[in-house]
Amino acid sequence: MGEAIVKLNYGNQQIGSDVTTFWLRGPLAISAVEQTRFLSALAHRTLPLPAQAQRQVAEITRVDSGPGWSLHAKTGWQNAPGAGVGWWVGWVQKGDQITPFALNIAMAGSADAPKREQLGRSSLQAAAPQPTPPRVPALHHEAPFMNPCCHR
Repeated sequence: MGEAIVKLNYGNQQIGSDVTTFWLRGPLAISAVEQTRFLSALAHRTLPLPAQAQRQVAEITRVDSGPGWSLHAKTGWQNAPGAGVGWWVGWVQKGDQITPFALNIAMAGSADAPKREQLGRSSLQAAAPQPTPPRVPALHHEAPFMNPCCHR
């Protein structure tokens, strides 16, 4: 197991001696940034694993889809059902565009469990690029269209 974690370059690559809970109670740790890099590689099928296995994981994790897009996600909860860190991680695929995401949330108890996906979906909705309105020839100078949710 340890060799696979190292091969995948997953987080701090530490599994310790208990292979049944190393990802929940440590010592394995991964940052949200590292998680999104890993998920991007999985979604692009570039992990050092058989492509068929990566396709199967993508199918298993697909939680929603529509014409031209799919949402792949997985929840987790360190120390469930007690207080701890919960997460909702995955990626959105729209055509050839893949957008990985990782949400971490402080969980006080079971009542917080649905908040992971609710907050995640709301965040994805808010961050989704909005279509640029069609350009209409103008007789005067116009300021370029700026999407308020994405402009920094």
